[in-house]
Amino acid sequence: TNVAETSITIDGVRLVIDSGLARIARYDANRGINTLLVEKISQANADQRTGRAGRTAPGKCARLWSRPEHDERAPHEMPEIRRLDLSEVVLTLKASGVEDLRTFRWLEKPDEISLTHAEELLEDLGAVGHDKKITPIGRKMLAFHLHPRYARMLLAAQEYGCVHQACLVAALTQGRDLLIRNPGREVESAREDLLGEKASSDFWILMRAWSFAFNNQFRMDACRKLGIHAVTAKQVGPLFEQFLRIAKDEGLDTRPNEVKDEALQKCILIGFSDRVARRLDQGTLRSELVHGRRGVLARESKMQHSPLFVAAEIREVEGRDREVNTILSLATAIETEWLRELFPD
Repeated sequence: TNVAETSITIDGVRLVIDSGLARIARYDANRGINTLLVEKISQANADQRTGRAGRTAPGKCARLWSRPEHDERAPHEMPEIRRLDLSEVVLTLKASGVEDLRTFRWLEKPDEISLTHAEELLEDLGAVGHDKKITPIGRKMLAFHLHPRYARMLLAAQEYGCVHQACLVAALTQGRDLLIRNPGREVESAREDLLGEKASSDFWILMRAWSFAFNNQFRMDACRKLGIHAVTAKQVGPLFEQFLRIAKDEGLDTRPNEVKDEALQKCILIGFSDRVARRLDQGTLRSELVHGRRGVLARESKMQHSPLFVAAEIREVEGRDREVNTILSLATAIETEWLRELFPD
């Protein structure tokens, strides 16, 4: 694995078996966060792994991919600064007193688009002001060691008394889709019976689906009836516990209190305020995002009667005519009054 590339020297290793894969931190544009994706390693990384054998005794390396495939792999891994969302880094630099990111002496300078995007997101979250300086909220967010979206959401959740639920929402956005798309009429009907067909957020359906999987010990047969990815559901549990632990360490109230849907809806809005969208007409799913970009609300979304919503996930899909469509999913209904209340400027 990539852990063994540089971290381990063990006497007597004669053989290395290399999968050629690694979990690599990369910016997931769909979810707007950094995530770990399983990808093929570069030629340079493969050489590092080969070096685990032969350090203290002669050895060999067996690579589980072909020579032609090896020749097509990238010579080197792209530096993290060029493949990750920089909002966490920028917030840390702002807290350290670095005001001008363009004149900062980076070891490897990031591109201008990434820097601008990071600053815009932090301003949307209230972590930096219009003057690009860190705010008191931004300093609080730093302590969480989470992506700024989720740090801001948890701070809001403390205010609204729904930290426990917000941690589950955060966990549900980290991995692959929990629910299988287009599962068939029988499964759709079972879903509506058990999970409900109406909700003020797509997250409510996901939270009910995860609770169902949890209560059924993530059994494949039970999950299959509702079209739930059992493996994904199982992976959500440790993430949920991790978010709860981080929140508790920062003094937040993580007890599972009964709260109104509106409280959690506002927290999601605060964490994804740059993803606010409005329906262009009620006859179609066409929508417009707050920054002027246009997209289409996902067909599986329960927000099809909501004129105003926030989309936690944005993905681009190529259509039949090779036209790229922007799909807005993981939607949560919001009210115009909330925008005036939370973002008066």
